[in-house]
Amino acid sequence: MFRGLLFAGLLALAPNYAMAQQPCTTDARRVVDELYRHMLERTSDSASQNWVEKLNSGTTVRAIVREIARSQEHLQRFYNSTEGANATRNSVATFYRHILGRQPDPGGWDSLTNLANQQGVQAVVDTIINSEEYTRTFGDWGVPGSGGVTYCGGNRNQSASTAYPQSNTSGNPQMRYADLDRNHNGIIEKNEWRGSPRSFFIHDWNNDGVLSGDEIRVGAVPPSGSMEADDYNMSATDRFAYLDVNNNGYIDRNEWDGSLDTFYQLDVNRDNRITRPELNRGRGSNFASLDANGDGRISLGEWQWSHRSFDDMDTNKNGVIERNEFRNGAVPTSGR
Repeated sequence: MFRGLLFAGLLALAPNYAMAQQPCTTDARRVVDELYRHMLERTSDSASQNWVEKLNSGTTVRAIVREIARSQEHLQRFYNSTEGANATRNSVATFYRHILGRQPDPGGWDSLTNLANQQGVQAVVDTIINSEEYTRTFGDWGVPGSGGVTYCGGNRNQSASTAYPQSNTSGNPQMRYADLDRNHNGIIEKNEWRGSPRSFFIHDWNNDGVLSGDEIRVGAVPPSGSMEADDYNMSATDRFAYLDVNNNGYIDRNEWDGSLDTFYQLDVNRDNRITRPELNRGRGSNFASLDANGDGRISLGEWQWSHRSFDDMDTNKNGVIERNEFRNGAVPTSGR
């Protein structure tokens, strides 16, 4: 009951983020095409090649989002002076959708509308892109409106070949999720996490906002009474009620604790929620069906059963199930 109330409060306060940073692409053209489709609501043209070249040269996705949102085209397309007193307010709402991928909350909407009236809409763009919410959701390389795509190519601190390596690159073989530690500082920060905000919260045992210490140590067991301990010890029992925090009979996107790819794979009728029959019917039984993002590995976010059963199959304890570790006959047939 306490867990349900806790998460009900968290879900009421937190935006329904797009679960940033799941798939990774080295294709700068794809990133630019996604930004044009989402932010300018049109297909890209020959002039967009300039953004492709900038991405390949090391310009961040965040910088390009800022420039597109501040562009004359965006202002002309999405500021309608015929709306009179509502023109600025509606323009601010568009920035929320195009930059953060959500509808504005009343307080933020009022505040940024006042800012726009005093300093202009470009100040609104800067405020949103510099916000903690944008940093937490997209960081420098997440692509708004793309369903969680992150750009990992070009001339940046990490090369395309090392963005999501097949082996531990942190220099610490005892670190779980080492492939997510992009700045190699030995901890996993929120903007490095590829799962949902809820799954990060579950793994953050001490609630300090990062994954570190035993939270990422291979072989460490979650502390008794923690939500991850409940998950870890739930080997073959029904997890639908565990995930349905608000008890509405569905698993909504912001209740899902795995990857967005897996959520969409299970959501067969595409209504942005998972029913009990979808959870049961949608389970894959072979490696390809579980590897939702097609990267040749099964992450904990793609695994549809318990943490313990994941660890049992992850024999080399590197935080992913590789093809040679996958044992079809050992896949659970009940529970999540």
